[in-house]
Amino acid sequence: MEQLEAIKDYWTMRVEGYSCSIVDDLRTDRADRWLDTIYGHLTDRGPLRVLDIGTGPGFFPIIMGREGHEVTAVDYTDAMLDEARKNCEEFGVHATLSRMDAQDLTFPDESFDLILSRNLVWDLERPRQAYREWLRVLRPGGRMIVFDGNHYLHMYDPDYAAEEKREEKGDHRYLLGVDTNIIKNIAMDLPLSRERRPQWDVNTLVELGARQVSVDMRGMSVYHKEVGGEMVSLPFSFIVIAEK
Repeated sequence: MEQLEAIKDYWTMRVEGYSCSIVDDLRTDRADRWLDTIYGHLTDRGPLRVLDIGTGPGFFPIIMGREGHEVTAVDYTDAMLDEARKNCEEFGVHATLSRMDAQDLTFPDESFDLILSRNLVWDLERPRQAYREWLRVLRPGGRMIVFDGNHYLHMYDPDYAAEEKREEKGDHRYLLGVDTNIIKNIAMDLPLSRERRPQWDVNTLVELGARQVSVDMRGMSVYHKEVGGEMVSLPFSFIVIAEK
């Protein structure tokens, strides 16, 4: 619980910059590209009962709400929920927003048709428990689409360590001076900082009873490196799709 509070405190500091980044996305065609990706993994366009877990400043509630879906969104950080409410109002979208631990959901079984999550699972103390909960609240035949990455695997995996500098050259204009060493120090003790993903996600979801699990690497960031005499792909970002 102490670690969860430290993670919440970090994302409270990041709220302004993170909100600016998603508002910028919403005002460009990047939002349409996200929507196309989501729909590309669905056979039913609804309207759907959607749960966005770790909503942050409310990106998914806005793009899915504009499509007429019934969106519920949760986050553990109060400041993020405040921004999500403000952004939903600005974009004229209704969503039900609640403070909740992604690893201990309070919804009844089989409450949702679609679960979305973006850049959250790596940040969890109990990711296996989170996936168990997410499958629990998903209806049979429903789908889960998880956008995530190997953000801190370079601290423990030598094949990723040499690639850390490439990611450090990315766009940091939305940090607004927040010291990212804070989350790096927290991530040192998070379980998924030591796991190669999405392999871990696929194995875990299969063990937890998902009926179908797949990975989408199109448009994702992938390292290509010679390891043991052969070229291998080392994903930095990825999408995991699971059906209950």
